[in-house]
Amino acid sequence: MADSDPWVAQENATIAFSLLGSVLANVPLYWHLRAWNMGSVQYIFWVGSQCLLQFINNIVWKDNAINWAPVWCDITTRWALASSIAICSSALVIMRRLYHIANITTIHLTREDKRRMIIEDTLIGSGFPILQVLLYWFIQGHRFDIYEGIGCWPAIPNTILSWFIYDLWPVFFGTMTAFYCTLTIRAFLKRRKQLAQIMATNSDLNFSRYLRLMGLAAVNMIFTLPLGIYTMIVNASSPIYVWRGLADLHYDFSAVNQYPAILWRSSPLAARSLEFSEWSFIGCALLFFAFFGFGDEARRHYRKAYEVVVKRLGLRPDLWQRLPEGWRLGSKPAGPQPINIVLPTIAPPSKRDTVYTTSGKLSISISLTDVGPDGNVVDNLKPPCLPSTRSSSSHYSIDSESDTYVSSDKDEKKDERESPLPPLPLEDPDFVLDIRRMTVPRPAPDVPMSVRHSMDIV
Repeated sequence: MADSDPWVAQENATIAFSLLGSVLANVPLYWHLRAWNMGSVQYIFWVGSQCLLQFINNIVWKDNAINWAPVWCDITTRWALASSIAICSSALVIMRRLYHIANITTIHLTREDKRRMIIEDTLIGSGFPILQVLLYWFIQGHRFDIYEGIGCWPAIPNTILSWFIYDLWPVFFGTMTAFYCTLTIRAFLKRRKQLAQIMATNSDLNFSRYLRLMGLAAVNMIFTLPLGIYTMIVNASSPIYVWRGLADLHYDFSAVNQYPAILWRSSPLAARSLEFSEWSFIGCALLFFAFFGFGDEARRHYRKAYEVVVKRLGLRPDLWQRLPEGWRLGSKPAGPQPINIVLPTIAPPSKRDTVYTTSGKLSISISLTDVGPDGNVVDNLKPPCLPSTRSSSSHYSIDSESDTYVSSDKDEKKDERESPLPPLPLEDPDFVLDIRRMTVPRPAPDVPMSVRHSMDIV
């Protein structure tokens, strides 16, 4: 149907970008894991995994709402809940760690300090999402829902208890991130010089990465806090299901509601909520790659990966030099390209027995007045005079009747030995250089005679 074409295109775009987000989010994983940046590592893990699960769900339930895999839906619905909270908590972990870096006097920590730091960051970044999964039992209305074109979805009735167990988390983490962001900026501006000296002694942290981490956490905070407040306002203005206990809430708990696309898309609020939830994970993945996929360390790893692939394929490794200069980080700057200068061959000065000029060319000047109306050279005109001073061994003989050049055998041998240019084909003593045979017939000039009086053919 024509009305369904925009939805089909949107489904295809969601599938493609979900896979792209899953891949791009994991590109910077290696260097963040090497630096034990647990906030970024957890952010990559939760965002990348949710984009991958979302990609699979969109393919399986692209054009149906059939309950193909109940256990799969049990897992993915809880994973989606945990991921939505983990993005907020990971941003808080990143900003909190940046605050501690801005306030320490040395960046060299002991093994015990590092272990405690990793445990704290892991508990904040992944502990709260896991807690959310455990508390999901108290707000879960039935097993799950299936939406055509989207897949499995958590079933959470709009109760007052769900506001505090689920809806309040983004507002809480957004507020805490904003608090740490303010403290971090203050400490950063106050101890900037000292912080630069500390970072100079650590290869896994520099100002560029520090500011990018701060930017990532700040952008997440800017979107998380207002959206969390907006969600609570919308839920509060919607019909509220009175929570009368778990027995009432879990009545017919094994039910699975299946919604065809034509049904849930007819509700603007449901369509906006479901689509925004999907694209929010894709946006977080693309945002993370935008901050860390084009940095200095990223380009260094791209170059290493490129060299490995080129070596395996047997290609020339210097193809990297053809890329823009900004992408060739980590390689030695290519020096100026050698300039090949070809010097002209200078013929030796003409000797007395040599009749050729240093240019090795015969210049003939023909006046336009020497051309007859039929385009041929007039016969009664004398050719231009040539030098008359020559040795006895070689001479020019110019006859008005035959226009003949005569050269002796001795002159030919001497020319072949001394001239740097190939000799003229004068082996035949009766060879005649006829200027008329070199003339190409052409019509009379169509310009006034006063414009140009002669033409030089070299």
